[in-house]
Amino acid sequence: MRIWLGITALLLISISGCQRPDSSDDFVARVGDAYLLQSDLDASLANLASNLDTTQVRRQLIDQWIDNELLYQEALRLRFSNREDIRRRLDESARAVLIEGLISDYHMQADREITPVDVATYYENNREQMRFLEPFVHIRYLSNPSQDSLELARQLLDQAANPDSIFVTLIERFSNSPTDALEMNQNYLPETRLFIDQFALSDLLRNTEAGQPPQILQGDSLYHFLQVIARNPAGTIPELPWVETFIREQLTIRFRKQNYTRSVQHLRVEAEFREDIEIR
Repeated sequence: MRIWLGITALLLISISGCQRPDSSDDFVARVGDAYLLQSDLDASLANLASNLDTTQVRRQLIDQWIDNELLYQEALRLRFSNREDIRRRLDESARAVLIEGLISDYHMQADREITPVDVATYYENNREQMRFLEPFVHIRYLSNPSQDSLELARQLLDQAANPDSIFVTLIERFSNSPTDALEMNQNYLPETRLFIDQFALSDLLRNTEAGQPPQILQGDSLYHFLQVIARNPAGTIPELPWVETFIREQLTIRFRKQNYTRSVQHLRVEAEFREDIEIR
C-alpha cells in the first residue's frame, strides 16, 4: 500500500495544475471551476513502469486530485492565506521558486555547444588528475537463456572482419538486457563494480586475460558470454575517447558556474553602486 501511495504522490506533482478544457471531453474530473485534464493524466501515467496496474493508479490519481482540490478550495474559502504563519510560508516558497527560476535561466544562458577544441583542451589540462584509481576493464558481455544462441554469437564474432561493429548487432539480437550490454561494451568500467552479485561471473572476469576468446558460463537462469577486450591497471591515464562524455559534463557544469558567478557579481556591483547593500 505504501508503494502505491508513494507512486501516486509523485505522479500528482505533475498534474496539480487545473485548466479549463477546450471541450467537455477533455477532462476526467472537475471540482468547481478546477479541471483535471485527460492529457495531464495520460502524461503522468506514461511514466509508469509497464508492470504496474494503470487502472488502479489512474483511479487513485483521480481520487487524490479531487481530495487535494477540495482541501485547496476550502483553504481559499476560509482565507487561510491571510494567516500570518501561512502567508510567511507562501512568501518563502515564492522567494525560493523565483530564485531557483533565475538560477535555472542563468544556467540555460550558459549552455552552448561544446566543441572538440573545448574537450581536447580540458583533457590536456586535466589528464593527470584523471588517472584510474582502480583497475578498469573493457568487455563484451551478453546474457541469454539459450546456450546455443550465445554459441552462435561467439561464432559470428569470431568470423567478423570488424568485431566492434558486429558486436553491437549481436547485442541487439542476442542480449537479454541490451541496454546494460551496450553500456558495458562502449565504456571502460571499474572491474570491482561489475557482476557484484554474480560470484562465478565476477571470478571469471577476474581470471580472464585481455584478448582471450569469448567464454560462456552457465548461471542459474541465464547463460553468460564474456570477453575481456582490454585491461588498464590503477594509475592509467585514460585516452580521450574513454572520458569524452565525462569531460562534456564537467565543461557544462563549469560554464554554468562561471555564468552564475558573473551574473551574481554583476548584481552586486549594481547594488553597491546604488548603495543598496549595507553590512554592519
